[in-house]
Amino acid sequence: MPSAWTFTIHPIKTLLEKYVGDGVGWIDPFAGDNSPAEITNDHNPIRKAKSHIEAIAFCQGLSGRYNGVLFDPPYSFTQVKEHYTNLGQPVTKENTSMKFYEGVKTAMCEKIKPGGYAISFGWNTNGFGKERGFKIVEIMAVAHGGSKNDTFVTVEVKL
Repeated sequence: MPSAWTFTIHPIKTLLEKYVGDGVGWIDPFAGDNSPAEITNDHNPIRKAKSHIEAIAFCQGLSGRYNGVLFDPPYSFTQVKEHYTNLGQPVTKENTSMKFYEGVKTAMCEKIKPGGYAISFGWNTNGFGKERGFKIVEIMAVAHGGSKNDTFVTVEVKL
C-alpha cells in the first residue's frame, strides 16, 4: 500500500534492514518520523527528527565520515512548494528547481565513507551518480497500484 511514510512500506523496510541495519553512522536529511538513521533532520519542526533545519544546511554542517545516507526528499516541486507553504515559509526558485536536490547530494557525497551507501527514493532512479563517485548496486520499483506513482529505490555504493 502507498504511504507518505516511505520507510514503513514493507518491501522498502526490508531493503533498509538489509543495508542500514541498526542505523549507526547513517544520515537522513529529510527524516520525517520513521527513519532508521542515527543522525536525522527534517525541516518541519513537528517531526521526530533530532534537527529541524534546511536539508542543505544540515548536510553542510556535518563533519566526519558516515556509513551512508538516506535521500528521501519531497518527490516533486509541487510537494516542495506545499511543504514550504504549510510551514508559512517563502517558496523560491532555488527550492523548486533541481538545485534543491543537487545541493543536498553534493553536500553529502564527500561525507560518505568509501564502501558506504547512498539510498535514494523517488519517482526516478537518478540517485547520486557516478560523477559523484557512486555505483548503482540495486534498484527496486515499488508499485502502489491505481493512479499512484511507483516509488523507485536506488542503492549506490561509494567507490
